[in-house]
Amino acid sequence: MRSEYPRPRSTRVRRTERSCIMACMTNSVPVRKALPADAPELVRLRHAMFRAMAEAGAAGRAQDVDDTSWYPAAQEAIASRIAQGTFAAFVIDEKPEINDNDRNNRLSACAVVTLEDRLPGPGFPRGASGSMSSVFVAPEQRGRGLARAVVAAGLPWLDEMNAEVVDLHATPDAAHLYRSLGFSEARSLALRRLNKL
Repeated sequence: MRSEYPRPRSTRVRRTERSCIMACMTNSVPVRKALPADAPELVRLRHAMFRAMAEAGAAGRAQDVDDTSWYPAAQEAIASRIAQGTFAAFVIDEKPEINDNDRNNRLSACAVVTLEDRLPGPGFPRGASGSMSSVFVAPEQRGRGLARAVVAAGLPWLDEMNAEVVDLHATPDAAHLYRSLGFSEARSLALRRLNKL
């Protein structure tokens, strides 16, 4: 059934089943759970994601895309939320032999998962809702299955946290990846209101 809404720049998709995903078991890409010390790199990748969105015409505040004043607050939020335990990020360390450099402590890919308490409703009687965001792979490392690896690593964490539903916003180009991991298009239109700063 086709959606009655016009196709958005990003698609809200939802995963409700808890099937075992074969990709998690067979993927040989080394994914690890981020530590608070990874916060600066997670912010760097998040900013790269926003820049890519702005280039594609999908950023909410494209005129502010080069602003970095939010870095300290974001780094602090990431580090403290990882420590609190209802937020996790799954990352892949950069391989110098691929990028032909010797930079240490750089990340190639990330996916952030968060557990949220929402009001209970049909299909989620406890209101335990998961979300996935900040899925990003460095451009020079794309095409190696890194996005699939970090997303597939985050889903079992949300299952362990007893999330009844998992939501994310996908670009049309990435929708096929999420569908292959058990997500389906939500029957709602995602809207956003940008307040003045």
